[in-house]
Amino acid sequence: MIAWSARRPAVIWAASVAVLLAGAVALLRLPLATRPTVELPRLRVSMDWPGASAELVETWLGSPIEEAIQSVRGVERVESESGEGYVSLDVELEPGTSVQLARLGILERLELLRTEFPPGASGLSVSNFVPEGLEEEPLVSYTVYGPYTAGTFAELVDRLVKPRLAAVPGVSGVEAMGGAIVGVSVAYQPEKLRQLGVPPSRLREVLAGARAVEALGVERAGASERRVVLRDVPDALEALGALPVPGRGRYAHRLDALATIRREEDNQDRFFRVNGRPAVMLRVARLPGADAIKTATSVHAALDELTPKLPPGVRFEVMADESDRLATQLDDLARRGAMAIGGVLLVLALTLQAPGAVLLVLLSACVAIAGTTLGLYLLGIPANLLTLAGLGMGVGILVQNGLVVVDRFRTVPDTAAARAESARKILPAVLGSTLTTAVVLFPFLYLQGDTRAAFVPFATAFALALGCSILTSVVLLPAIGRGHGMHRVRWRGWSARTRGR
Repeated sequence: MIAWSARRPAVIWAASVAVLLAGAVALLRLPLATRPTVELPRLRVSMDWPGASAELVETWLGSPIEEAIQSVRGVERVESESGEGYVSLDVELEPGTSVQLARLGILERLELLRTEFPPGASGLSVSNFVPEGLEEEPLVSYTVYGPYTAGTFAELVDRLVKPRLAAVPGVSGVEAMGGAIVGVSVAYQPEKLRQLGVPPSRLREVLAGARAVEALGVERAGASERRVVLRDVPDALEALGALPVPGRGRYAHRLDALATIRREEDNQDRFFRVNGRPAVMLRVARLPGADAIKTATSVHAALDELTPKLPPGVRFEVMADESDRLATQLDDLARRGAMAIGGVLLVLALTLQAPGAVLLVLLSACVAIAGTTLGLYLLGIPANLLTLAGLGMGVGILVQNGLVVVDRFRTVPDTAAARAESARKILPAVLGSTLTTAVVLFPFLYLQGDTRAAFVPFATAFALALGCSILTSVVLLPAIGRGHGMHRVRWRGWSARTRGR
């Protein structure tokens, strides 16, 4: 292959340009993240019931949720922990199960179960399991405040803001903190109900049947399936007051004619205020593999689009934005990379003493870096500090292999056959030195669980860089090294001092 490439420089030049262009496109499309993407076959389900004992939580929340989750396809094991006011479940999936599809299936089952949850239970969430130490901070955090009550804010956020932000590409979930639980109080007069022949239990039956959530079946279209669920919920107090309550005989009464219906808010002994006004905190999480900077920009744009449609006086204030920190880190990395490239140029200039040779080494390193970037993009590995560290460690090997091969060309005639023979002879040394460096990656093969998911991307980036360095040094350089002029061209200052001696 070395001799074949040395005789076909035009093909190698075309392939190199194609790799450079593909690497540049992959670099622009490569997702950026602050930490490694970890998507284990595990999910975490949680729900709150403030003020309830552990026994009540286990009976009314833990057991029903666990039973519903176990019927979802792909679920292998469910562990639950019930405490005072909360329940948390750890769901392990079968190998090869899609985490996202399993998450959607669990959400559908829990939505059907929602009508059976006790009053006051809230905060149901299904999220990806993230190992301890690799928890990623929320991508963007907002404070929503204005001249409204805490319950109004909570209702506004749940009804308008959260669905809009959850629809942004790259967003895995939106969490709201603060506010109040909005409920409805129905008070009746026993004497009036006795006169009309309506038992109080009938009011409870009417209220329980006011919210209907029922699975109707599955709609199939080709190879795809879509579950059909009926949801019928009163959207206002007026609709709730218009519910018919059966009386004596064939008579029916409106609910608001038998009882007083009013809106109530429960702060759950927690208050969150900004500038003396009730507020709600929003936390937006990033989907694994999504670009942090692009996702944050889309979230800001979605809020700017949504703000004019909200009631007057509602304000959004950015409390934290991880994309800004990531952009700062990338700028710092770019500055340090420029300094490193300058140092590499200086070392190459002092070592090779020929501009053509320096350009050959730099070109081979650029092609190898482009190939590594393209490999990361095709494998779906986002660019984070660990993968960039692996690529940075490989850059030194890229330059080293190119330097050794180019320096070897000095000792042979400037012909394709001579360069190919020289590269073939130096191949064992280049391969051996590179493989001895790659030996440090073997322990990564034995990592398991959370550690493997975190550090395998780093090892992958390093291995790709090492593999590309071998190809560019022994395949690319013999083909494009024609006319390098290393036998004739030297840095003038160095040549003059040499002649003076």
